[in-house]
Amino acid sequence: MNDKGLENLEMAKKRDHKIMITEEAIKKVPYVRYREIPEEEYEIIHRLVQQVLKISKEENDSNEVAITYSFDPEKTLANEDVVGIQFGDEHSVNPLADALTYHLIMSSRECMVVSMHNHPSLSLISATDIRFFLQYGSIRLLVVVTNLGSISYMVKGKNFDYVKGVKLLNETIRRYNEASELKGYQDATKFFISNCYQAGIIYEDR
Repeated sequence: MNDKGLENLEMAKKRDHKIMITEEAIKKVPYVRYREIPEEEYEIIHRLVQQVLKISKEENDSNEVAITYSFDPEKTLANEDVVGIQFGDEHSVNPLADALTYHLIMSSRECMVVSMHNHPSLSLISATDIRFFLQYGSIRLLVVVTNLGSISYMVKGKNFDYVKGVKLLNETIRRYNEASELKGYQDATKFFISNCYQAGIIYEDR
């Protein structure tokens, strides 16, 4: 994959200004019935998404925070820790920099992990997010919550096709390379969002 497009994406994200998180935004986070996710997981995911904003507000100056949650029953039965947290800066966060998160992603069974983080600049799900979502088979659900409390998410459906997903990502990055302004970068992301169903990926926003 061409990393130049991802660098362009980060530049585009940095052109937006950070929105500081308020208590109202945390309360505003919608309760989502995530498709393809067991119903008994909805409440804990809702609370963890709120925690992303709460931790970001109180401990990270409203910058990016990633929370990773494994609902792998084998980990629960083994009484393992199933929630990892990693702090980032205004424009990015690397969940794998946290040892527990790394363990959860690498050792959980296929499609048993939820990865969630906030976007301080209110930007869309990014190509960096998409690549992370595709790269690790254990990740089933990727949730992005803006600092105003709105949610967008991607989930691997029953017909998920990794090869088709990567082809769509490569085309998205190609479009980034051809873009020269913020709207072009946003349109490139929208291309993936509009076509991800072809790879068995479900996208929704709230």
